[in-house]
Amino acid sequence: MEKTTYRLRRPTMDDAQAVCDLVAACDTEDLGAPDIVLADVLDMWSGFDLDKQVWVVEDTESKLTGYAFLEEDSEEKLFSYGCVRPSVRGRGIGSMLVEALESHAAELRRESGVPKRLQSMIPTLCGDAVRLFESRGFAPVRYFKRMGIRLDAEPAPANFPDGFTVGPYVKGADERAVYEAYIESFADHWDFAEPSFEKWVEKTQLPTFNEQWWMIARDSEGSVAGFALARMRDDLLFIEKIGVRRPFRGRGLALALLHTVFAASYRAGQPLVSLGVDAANPSGAYRLYEKAGMKPEHEISIYEKTLS
Repeated sequence: MEKTTYRLRRPTMDDAQAVCDLVAACDTEDLGAPDIVLADVLDMWSGFDLDKQVWVVEDTESKLTGYAFLEEDSEEKLFSYGCVRPSVRGRGIGSMLVEALESHAAELRRESGVPKRLQSMIPTLCGDAVRLFESRGFAPVRYFKRMGIRLDAEPAPANFPDGFTVGPYVKGADERAVYEAYIESFADHWDFAEPSFEKWVEKTQLPTFNEQWWMIARDSEGSVAGFALARMRDDLLFIEKIGVRRPFRGRGLALALLHTVFAASYRAGQPLVSLGVDAANPSGAYRLYEKAGMKPEHEISIYEKTLS
């Protein structure tokens, strides 16, 4: 019987569905359920150079067995993700991918002359991945919880403080104000990398973007006080960012925004709502989501290695 060999290569857009299926199989094994749809891959790849930032591994029958990508969060921070099909783990595929990530990170360090921190996201309970990264000098630096809620009945109306209103994002008018509110709201979060305005606006230009799921809270003068930025998928509504500007904190705006999102999702026929939260966030976000009825589903670890 011929021994199976594996080849590292760059993907093409024709690989998008196969990559989605591969990541879904890994999610099912490591997290209990798939956490990706094809639109997620297409959105991500629209901002990537596939010849420099993305890798796949295939076997002798051209079936994809591994996948990884690397993006530059800031001048000194690189973020990556990778996965290996559960049925072929332990055969060196993960090592191939991590070597590719480290090699590209080292190249970026040489080109820029700036030390790089290479981060990678792995399921906390995936022992194979933990052992691989620790063997290569990575160490855990942060943990994130995925939280979710199933809305079995229509949620109670959101209770906004007096003088505040909520409405959908207005494309072509709200870009700058929401961007500035985002920067202010997240500036004190762990390892926050401030995106350029141009990079931020790219989110609103993706084919899957729908402004009805970006909900903006405003004060009596119409200024942006807070926001909940979500994206509807086939399987759930995912809240990507929720934040309140410093002058407006402590008034219940974040909880009211959550309830607004819940109600809108329920009315749209989607009872599942999910988000990710930094388990060590000092703002009390985890407790806020628990108060709203959300429950932890799984945990993700961020591992990091410095290339100096």
